[in-house]
Amino acid sequence: MKILMIGDYSNLHACLAEELKKRGHDVTLVSDGGAYMKTESDIELQRKPGLLGSFQYVYKILSYLPSWTGYDVVQLINPSTFFLKSNKLRIIYDILKKNNKSVFLTLCGDDHFFVKDCVETDLFRFSEYRIGHEPTQYVKEMPLERTVYLQPQFADYTSHLYSTIDGAMSTLPEYDMSARLHMNPDKISFTNLPIQLDSLQYSKLDLRGPIKILVGMKGNKETQKGTAKMLEICKSIESELPEVCEVRAVKNLSLSDYLEEVRNSHIVIDQLYSYSPGMNALQTMALGRITASGGQPEFYEYIGESNHPIFCLSPLEDDASIKSRLKNLILDKDMLQKMSEDGRKFVEKYNDVRKIAPLFEQHWKKMMPK
Repeated sequence: MKILMIGDYSNLHACLAEELKKRGHDVTLVSDGGAYMKTESDIELQRKPGLLGSFQYVYKILSYLPSWTGYDVVQLINPSTFFLKSNKLRIIYDILKKNNKSVFLTLCGDDHFFVKDCVETDLFRFSEYRIGHEPTQYVKEMPLERTVYLQPQFADYTSHLYSTIDGAMSTLPEYDMSARLHMNPDKISFTNLPIQLDSLQYSKLDLRGPIKILVGMKGNKETQKGTAKMLEICKSIESELPEVCEVRAVKNLSLSDYLEEVRNSHIVIDQLYSYSPGMNALQTMALGRITASGGQPEFYEYIGESNHPIFCLSPLEDDASIKSRLKNLILDKDMLQKMSEDGRKFVEKYNDVRKIAPLFEQHWKKMMPK
C-alpha cells in the first residue's frame, strides 16, 4: 500500500513507518522530527517562532499539499496534525479526505473529546486537568478557558473529523475509553503503542554502587506532567540516602541522547498523571530499566495482564507515600532486577512493532472504502 503518515509523537509514527517499509509498503512520513527529539521523518516540517516563521510554515504545507494525493492510506497522528488553528486544520483535512482513498486517525495525545472527558465527566479518576473534582496545579496556572481543545471552533472541527474519518487506532486504554463514547466504536481498533525492540537492546542492571534515578523533563511541561513534583521527591530521598541514591534531571534532549541517559540509569521517572505507560516509559522498559509512570489497574485490566512491572505513579497518592515506596524499591536490589527483567518481557509481549504494524494493516483493510 501507498501510505502517508502525518505527524509524530515521541517516535510513534517513525517507529511504525520503519516497520511498514520493511513489510513492503511505500511509506512517507511527514513530521517536525519531534522538535528537539530529532526523530526520523521523510519530510520535515518545523514551525519556527515569529510571524515570518508562521508564513514559512504555512507556505511549506501548501507547497506539499498537491503531492499528498493518491494514497491508499493517510494516517494522522492527532486532529492537531499541524501547528495551525482549527479552521485551517479542517481545510487541510477535507482536502486530504477528498484526494486519497482513506484517512485514519491515531488516537494519542490530547484532542477535544479526550480533554472534555477529563474535565467534565467522571470517566477518569484523575488526569492532567483534574484530580477527583479538584483542578490540578497545571489548570490553576493555565485556566481551562485558555485551553484550545475546549474552544467551540476546535470542538466543531474535531466532531467533523470523528464523524467522517474512515477509522482510528487507539494506542492507550484511556484514549480508547474516551474515543468509543464519541466515535462509532466499529471504526476503532485498540493497538497498543509500537516499540522498535531491535534498536533497544536489553542489558541487565549493574547494581554495584548508587542507584541512579533519571527524571526526564519537557520544557514548560514540568507541572503538567508532574515531573517537577517527582524531582522534589527524588531529591528528598537523595538527601536522606546520599551514598545509596543519585538523582539526575535532564530536559529537552534528543531521543538518542535521552535513551543514552536511560541506559546509564536504574530508575526513570516518566509522568505522574497517566493511566498507562507512554512511549518513553516503554522504551525505558525495553532497555531493562525500571520506569515510574502510569500503571493503573484500568491499564492492566484493559490488556488482560496480571504482572505489574511498572512502578505506578498516581496523583491520588500523597507525596509521602510515593516517597516511601520509591525508597523501599531503591533498597531492594532483588526487586529492581526482577522489575528490569519483567519490564522487557512486558514490552516484548505487548509493544513489539512487529506485532503492532499488522494490527494497523488489518484495520486499514477492514475499514478502507471498497
